[in-house]
Amino acid sequence: MPDTDVLDRLERTAVRTDDDVVDLVVALLERPVRRQCWVLFLGADAVPIRLVIPIADLPYQPDEHVEDFAALVADLMEQVDAREVVLAWERPTTTELSPVDWEWVDAMVCVFAEYRVRLRGQVVVHDGGASMVELDDDEVTGAAA
Repeated sequence: MPDTDVLDRLERTAVRTDDDVVDLVVALLERPVRRQCWVLFLGADAVPIRLVIPIADLPYQPDEHVEDFAALVADLMEQVDAREVVLAWERPTTTELSPVDWEWVDAMVCVFAEYRVRLRGQVVVHDGGASMVELDDDEVTGAAA
């Protein structure tokens, strides 16, 4: 169960660095339980907004519904006055992203750009811990790592 003192502190603290992003995700998720994606929202001051959405029913691979996902996130951002989002990829029983996970990472970068959703970062939470997903130019253009 998440430490409520840590969550309370994080709700009042700006998320400015990649380490801050990872700390926020770890405080919320602690460890991976099932394959899903979490959407976290940050306000204009980079402070987390009290809206966290777990999405467990994404298809195995990105498909035509990726646009629907981006449209939903864009709409929610407007409703809660968010400026940025963080995606957390929960991946139990692994210690790294699979090729299909990289497809999701790349798809989110591309579709969020189309919908003008500012993606603060993507974090993977796996059995080995949690870390920022680092993209290079080859990965953003579609090559898997």
